[in-house]
Amino acid sequence: MSLQEQIEQMFSRELSAHGRAFVNNQALSGVRKKEMPVDGFPAELHFNPARVASVMAKVDEQTLRTRQCFLCSKGLSPEQLTTVCKSDSGTEYWIRVNPFPIFNHHFTVSLSYHKRQQIEGHFADMLSLARALPAYLTFYNGPMCGASAPDHMHFQAIPKGCLPVENMVRSGENLRMVKESEQGSIGKITKYVEGGFVIRSTSAAGATSLFDTLYALGTIQTAKEWEPRMNILSWWENNIFTTVVYFRAESRPECFWAENPNDRILISPASVEMSGVAIVSSAESFNHLTAQRLGEIIREVSLTKHQSFLMEQKLKRPQETLSVGIFSQKEVNFVFNSPFVFEGKTFQGGYRAAVQGGKVLFEGKQYDTVIFSNDSENGSFELKDVTIGVNFHWERKENQVFAGNLKLIVENDKVTAINLIGIEDYLLSVISSEMSATASKQLLKAHAVISRSWILAQIQKNKEIAQSKTQYSATVDTEDELIKWYDREDHVNFDVCADDHCQRYQGLTRASTQAVREVIDETWGEVLTYDGKICDARFSKCCGGVFEEFQYCWENIKYPYLAKVRDSKTNTEVPDLTIEENARKWILSSPEAFCNTSDKKILSQVLNNYDQETVNFYRWKQEYGQKELSELILSRSGVDYGDIIDLIPIARGTSGRLWKLKIVGTKKTKIIGKELEIRRTLSTSHLYSSAFVVEKEGVEDGIPSKFRIIGAGWGHGVGLCQIGAAVMGEQGYKYDKILLHYYVGATIDKQY
Repeated sequence: MSLQEQIEQMFSRELSAHGRAFVNNQALSGVRKKEMPVDGFPAELHFNPARVASVMAKVDEQTLRTRQCFLCSKGLSPEQLTTVCKSDSGTEYWIRVNPFPIFNHHFTVSLSYHKRQQIEGHFADMLSLARALPAYLTFYNGPMCGASAPDHMHFQAIPKGCLPVENMVRSGENLRMVKESEQGSIGKITKYVEGGFVIRSTSAAGATSLFDTLYALGTIQTAKEWEPRMNILSWWENNIFTTVVYFRAESRPECFWAENPNDRILISPASVEMSGVAIVSSAESFNHLTAQRLGEIIREVSLTKHQSFLMEQKLKRPQETLSVGIFSQKEVNFVFNSPFVFEGKTFQGGYRAAVQGGKVLFEGKQYDTVIFSNDSENGSFELKDVTIGVNFHWERKENQVFAGNLKLIVENDKVTAINLIGIEDYLLSVISSEMSATASKQLLKAHAVISRSWILAQIQKNKEIAQSKTQYSATVDTEDELIKWYDREDHVNFDVCADDHCQRYQGLTRASTQAVREVIDETWGEVLTYDGKICDARFSKCCGGVFEEFQYCWENIKYPYLAKVRDSKTNTEVPDLTIEENARKWILSSPEAFCNTSDKKILSQVLNNYDQETVNFYRWKQEYGQKELSELILSRSGVDYGDIIDLIPIARGTSGRLWKLKIVGTKKTKIIGKELEIRRTLSTSHLYSSAFVVEKEGVEDGIPSKFRIIGAGWGHGVGLCQIGAAVMGEQGYKYDKILLHYYVGATIDKQY
C-alpha cells in the first residue's frame, strides 16, 4: 500500500471516531469564502473560526519552554492516529491528521524526535514526501512565518488544487525566468508577493542544489533567528519537482496588533496566505478586510521591491567573495551602523579591538579570528583613522565606511581589519577610488574590466603558488645587489590590500555614481583573457608615452599582452628605450602621446582631489642636495652609503624605466632594483616613476653638491595608462578599443 493510501485510510479511521478532527473537518463545510483578487491575482478570503488557536498561538521562547510540545508523542490526544514514514535519507517522520484543518484532508508531518523548526538539512525530505504523496502539496512554515510549533520540525500536506499559486505556476503566467542550468530553473513571481521564487527540476538533487543557492541569499534578520524568514511549498507532478519559496520581511502585519478594534485584522500570513488563500478567524476581520487591504498586508510581510530585486540580481549574477585588507593598527576602532552578528550576539554602535597574547581582544575575550556578519541590504560599518596613500606624498588618515562583513585577525602584533565583500560590490568602490566617478563611461567600463581581471588573476595566481608548494620569493639580496619587487604575494592572510599597492579601495566613502553602477552592471563578469587565461591586467596613472613590460617591474615573466607599445594612434614608432642614449633623449623631450595632456577637464575625471595635488606627471623634476639625498637613502634603505657620489643607470625597461640602478657612495656601492624599490629608495614616499635621468651639479673632490632627477610618467607604466585612457575616452574611443590598445592581442570574455 502506498503512503498516500495509508494516510487516507488513517484519515477515514480518525474521523469515524467523531472526535476533534471530525468536528473541525465537518466545520469546513460552513467556512465562508469570497473572492478577493489582488492586482489581477485570484486571491480568496476564508472565514474559519476553528483556526483561532493556530492564528493566536503564542510562539515566544517563554511559552515554548513551559508548554508540552503537541507534536511529540506525550502531547498527543488519545484519538490522534499516526502513520510512520521514512524519507529517502532514512529520516523518520510521523504523519497525523491536522486537528485544526484549513482544507479537507489536511495533514501534519512531524519529525519523529524533538528538534526546532528548521528547513536546513530537511529540504530533501520535503521533496521525497512530495513524491510519495503525488495528489498532495506539502508546505513548510518558518519559525517566524506562521509555524504554530516552531519548537518542533514539521511540514504540512494538503490536496493539490487548493491554492491559486498552483495554477499560476503550472501555466507559467506571472513568472519571470531568472536562472537556468542543468539542475533546473529558478523563476520569480511577478504578482501578489515580492520575494517569491519558483524552483523546477526533474531531480531531487537538482532541486536541492537550486534551493541551497536560493537559501544562501536569504537574510537572517536577528541573532535570535536561525534561518531566513520563509514559507515553502513543494509538489511532484509529471516527474518534475516544483517548489515555491517566499522570503519574508515580517512575521505578522501591524494590523494584527492594532489596539483599535476597527483597525485590527486577525491574519497571520503563512504558506497558504502567501499562496493566495487568506484565513481569518473572526467575523470582524472577514467583514473588514478588502482586496486592497489584503494586498497591503501581503506586501507588508513580504520583502521590499528592492530586496527582491537584489536577490534576483544575485541569482542572475553570482559574485565571488573577496577579502580586502584595509589596515593594521595596535588598536582598531569601528562603528556598526546597522546590526552585525558575531557568535550569536548582535552588535551595533561603537567598539574597539586590540591585541592581547597574540590574539584579538574584543569585549574582554581573546579570539584567533573575529567575523562580524551583516545580512542587511544597506548594512555598513565604519573604520576610524584609516591610513590612505601609504608612504605616498599625499598620505593621510580618514574614517571610511564599508559594506559587507568585517573580519579581525592579528598580524605582526597588530589587529588587521579585513573587509569581506563580493567582487562586483568591491569594484563599485575601486572604480570610484582609483579615479573620479565622473569619468567618461567608456573609461569607467574599461577600468571595470581590468580591475576585475586583475583581482581574479591574482586569486588564481595565489592558488597556483599554494598548489605548487614551492617557496615564492620576491627578493634577491647579495652584498653587491638588491633586486626586490612588491606584488600581491606580500599579503598572505587576505586577497588584496585596500591601498595603491594593489588597487585603491575606500569602500562606501568614495561615493559611487549611477554611472559607475551602470558600468559594473553592463560589464558584469567581463574579463580580459589571453590564450584562455585571465590577464594580469596591470595599470598605472601615466605611462610617460610608452608602455612598460611586466618582467621589468616584477618577476621575470613575459606576458605577450603587456607589450612595448607607443601610447598613440597617430605615431606608433617606439624607440628602443633600453638603450641609455635613447632613454635620455626621450625623457628630456615631451613627445606626443595620449597621456601627454594638461586638460584639466580630463584630469579631473581621472584624478581624485588629492591626486590633483600632483601637477606634473608626464615630465617632472626632483632636486636633492648632497646631505639631503645621502640621509634619505640611508633612512629608506637602511644602508650607509656615505656621501652619494653617483646614481648610475644599469638596466632599463621598454618605457625607459630603470629596473637596475647603481648607487655609488664614499662608503659603499650597490645595485638596487626593481622599479618600485628604486622609487622607494629615492623618495620619502614614492618617486613618481623610475623612468628618469640624473644630472649632477657642484662636483668637488668627486662629490656632487646637488642631484637633479628628471623623470617621465607616474607609476610603473605597465598595462593601461589611466590618463591616456581618459583622453581616449574623451576622443570617442569605445571601451573595447581602449582595452585592446593597452593589452595587445587580448580578448574580452564574459567569465560569469
